[in-house]
Amino acid sequence: MFITITGELGSGKTTIAKILNQEYGFDFYSTGSIQREIAKEKGITTLELNQQMSNDVNNEYDKMIDDKTIEISRNNAQRNIVFDSRMAWHFVEKSFKVYVTVDSYMAANRVIMADRGAEECYQSIEEAARCLLKRKRLEDSRFAEIYSVNTTDFNNYNLIIDSTFISPEELAKFVLQKAKNQSVEQEIYLSPQRLFPTQTIRDINPDYVMELKDNADNKPIDVIDYKGFYFIVDGHHRVCSKIQMGEKLVCVKILNIDNKGHVEKYNKKMEEIVRIPKGCFYDWEDYNAMRFLGYPD
Repeated sequence: MFITITGELGSGKTTIAKILNQEYGFDFYSTGSIQREIAKEKGITTLELNQQMSNDVNNEYDKMIDDKTIEISRNNAQRNIVFDSRMAWHFVEKSFKVYVTVDSYMAANRVIMADRGAEECYQSIEEAARCLLKRKRLEDSRFAEIYSVNTTDFNNYNLIIDSTFISPEELAKFVLQKAKNQSVEQEIYLSPQRLFPTQTIRDINPDYVMELKDNADNKPIDVIDYKGFYFIVDGHHRVCSKIQMGEKLVCVKILNIDNKGHVEKYNKKMEEIVRIPKGCFYDWEDYNAMRFLGYPD
């Protein structure tokens, strides 16, 4: 079984891959480990290789890493391998493709707490969040130029998981379970605490929320992605029940938006759905005893 893991900066994707290696016996290959193999074959140090890569205007080393990734997968078809790599999902045949997403403020906080040296020294969480977003956009632009693919397009992956409020150990177990029982349908799991309401608390029936706690289901919650924030279109009561039950992930369906701004299945434009006073977010937080890490503009 091959599992390829990529995702957002600060999402913990490498930690998840290492847990699959250490706890579940998967061989582990990362871009760094593949670089070390290439350096060894060329008879140079990894430092010398990195120096050469920094001047690689023709992307020859990217191609070498890609070829090595393909070689590893083709020569080890019967082994369990996890690839921690930005592009392994694109090159490893028959892999279970995982994308790890995370709230930008949580990612920034993790990077600050990790103390990654002078290159990633930030004065505030806001600064770190801006810099991580800029880096991710530059990476995405570079990969789009080299490979003509969109690495942030969820349609490229079998499983999208949110690491904001769940441990990497829990996520590694979750990924392995899904990989073993993978379905044809793509699955997206976000933290219910990342989902913003589009209704007021007055529209929430506490008795129905309580009833749902006793009759939980895994039917996907309809949401839309608006400026990087996820808004509930349908399923407010179910989201409340899952937050209050302490569930860390909820299955969602991210609805398509047409070129006129209309939301799939709903006769409304996206701007109409998300038009809600910020005070409603505060009421939602109080009702569910939670706090959002950041708010939409």
